[in-house]
Amino acid sequence: MRPLPAGRARWFIAIVLLGFAAILGRDFALQIQDDHRLRTEGRMRYLRTLPLSSQRGLILGRNGEPLAVNVPAVTIWADPRILGTERRHWQSLARTLHLTLAELAQRLRSGGADFAYLRRQVAPRLGRAVRALHLAGVGVSVSSRSYFPMGAITAPLVGFVDEDHRGAGGVEMAFNGWLAGQSGREQALLDPRGQVLQVARVERLARPGSPIRLSISPQIQYWAYVALRAAQKHFGAANGSAVVMNVRNGQILAMVSVPSCNPNNLASCRSSADFTDNAVHQAFEPGSVMKPFAIAAALASRSVPPTARFNVSHPLWIGGYPITDDVLHHVLNIEHILKYSSCIGTAKIALRTPRRDIYRMYRAVGFGRHLGLGLPGATRGVLPPWQDWGKARHATIAIGYGVSVTTLQLADAYAAIANGGYHVRPELILGEPLKRKRVMPAWVAGDLRRWLRSVAEPNGTGILAAIPGYQVAGKTGTADIANGKDGFFHHRTNATFVGFAPGRDPRLVMAVTLRDSDKFWNFGGVEAAPVFRVTMEHALEEMDVPPLWCGKRVCSLKAPRITLAQAEIWSEGGGQ
Repeated sequence: MRPLPAGRARWFIAIVLLGFAAILGRDFALQIQDDHRLRTEGRMRYLRTLPLSSQRGLILGRNGEPLAVNVPAVTIWADPRILGTERRHWQSLARTLHLTLAELAQRLRSGGADFAYLRRQVAPRLGRAVRALHLAGVGVSVSSRSYFPMGAITAPLVGFVDEDHRGAGGVEMAFNGWLAGQSGREQALLDPRGQVLQVARVERLARPGSPIRLSISPQIQYWAYVALRAAQKHFGAANGSAVVMNVRNGQILAMVSVPSCNPNNLASCRSSADFTDNAVHQAFEPGSVMKPFAIAAALASRSVPPTARFNVSHPLWIGGYPITDDVLHHVLNIEHILKYSSCIGTAKIALRTPRRDIYRMYRAVGFGRHLGLGLPGATRGVLPPWQDWGKARHATIAIGYGVSVTTLQLADAYAAIANGGYHVRPELILGEPLKRKRVMPAWVAGDLRRWLRSVAEPNGTGILAAIPGYQVAGKTGTADIANGKDGFFHHRTNATFVGFAPGRDPRLVMAVTLRDSDKFWNFGGVEAAPVFRVTMEHALEEMDVPPLWCGKRVCSLKAPRITLAQAEIWSEGGGQ
């Protein structure tokens, strides 16, 4: 092979050297000059471990009606390392998230080095607004949030769910372990806006929570809430509660409290009082609704015969203090002592009955002890040991002073009178085994049922509880509120009515309490009895309990049915 001419060889060598120089130059550019650009592009796609939220179990009514469900939501998060270098976008991001700059900065600091929640369980439209900003280091993940179709009507009972997906208050909190399920984790490849490009690996699958079916009837719950809230506003009560229960199996058909608020709009909630389930949280001196149980103890212990009569024409003085009645009568039998709510007559019956027997009767029907629902914050009330009772307390406990009870305890105790003498454990979760125990002789319960029917008849203190077509039995209670200075506030009372229907063959019992009313006519028969009437007539219709009589003819009730959609519309605006 002939060698290249010297000139051509030099050109060939020069071309080869230029090619090497170009390659070296490109390598220098890649390694040095484009280092910042490649680092930025490297951050454009990155692996991230993301939480997988679990679906909470549904809370359902007795026939499967939704009381707490899941609806689509999004969770907005950020990588502080990336977003921290993009401070010029913080103002628009904070405005979109409805946060202040200080709140946004705090949330970025409160997370980990590379992950921080900005907003959780928010409406999908907010996620779309954040995506439209096209910000690096900000991600939007699909999740769910709890929604409560009946709003304020069930809020204190059902509770709500916080942004950590934990139950807060009510059934949501009491059974959080059952409802919450278990969250999962996945590794995903994300783009600069935090959107998932590819799921690399699922580290742990999310496990959904289990549903719970309550004994609650949404229809009865609705009417109880409407009636109670109207009475609270009309009489200026600080709060109130009501419980409707099946006397035969203890199933709770309604448990309502006021004030309340809409858990779907927590901004409408003024304080924790709006989520307080007063039916189990608040114990109060109940007044005359305790009288039937002191009388039951007297009858069961044979301390007083059913035919006994008592002179109630003068106040009963004990320890320098009088026990008196609003209207003095001459001589009353036990039926009329209950009908006219005579404190003098009841105190005389109690003083003939051993203290231990009254105490045991109170305990047997549920006072002074927890009733087993498991709701957070439930109180057992106060029932002092009988050994601590002097003569004055012996008498006053019988008329509902010196003892504190809850509205649920009152409904539970009256169920024992209504069902023939059995204490039945209240049931909120359907499917729990029936537990009942005889606590008073059947004949005692029968006499009390008959006598208590007169309370809701003409001249009885509970006449405003009467329901056309049904016999009603019950008892009013009005207790002055102690002022903490060995006396009572003027015209501040706890007003209560507890009753059951139908009177001859009871099916349902209802207890109503309005606390700290400030009106002049703030008696249990005026404030609480009408709440019972409005609710019970719809409850009897809902439970298909036929009327027995209406004057000289049979009559029927046609209560309008309220759908969940109507209840939801009514409860909008925080139940206002």
